[in-house]
Amino acid sequence: MSFLNIKNLPTGYHIVVELVDAFKSGEILYLITNDHEAIFQRKDVYLSTGFRKEDEPGYSLKEFTVPLLSLPWLVDIIENKFWKKPSQGGASTDVLHYGHVFEHEDIEIRFSPNCRKEFESGITITNYSRPHGRLKYSYIGIPYYTLKDKKLLQAMKSI
Repeated sequence: MSFLNIKNLPTGYHIVVELVDAFKSGEILYLITNDHEAIFQRKDVYLSTGFRKEDEPGYSLKEFTVPLLSLPWLVDIIENKFWKKPSQGGASTDVLHYGHVFEHEDIEIRFSPNCRKEFESGITITNYSRPHGRLKYSYIGIPYYTLKDKKLLQAMKSI
């Protein structure tokens, strides 16, 4: 799989935010946009486990793409459904996900009680219209820590 080269992005692509140590030591998370897409690229320190290859010297990479038009909807769901109590207009306790189609791409956002590690709350965003490897869909998990404390949600709002 080929990934965007952060040091030499194609014309029309812009880094919105670079979050160093976004969730764990050595991790870097980028939010990149072009006229039609929002791309999340995560760089994790490469660990030689035999299961994954080094995608870039010293790093394993993951890239996830959604239509740019979906970002306001994602922000709204996070802030007004997952982070608010039902009495404040938030989702009822039995609602764990929302879905919508943007530009013919089926996007789902789901509350994740174990996002990237046990007992770490966050969200998982899935794009059922973009396969990844052997999967028929692509996804990314983003802990609330990254959204709040590292201000990824603020960067998403700025677009």
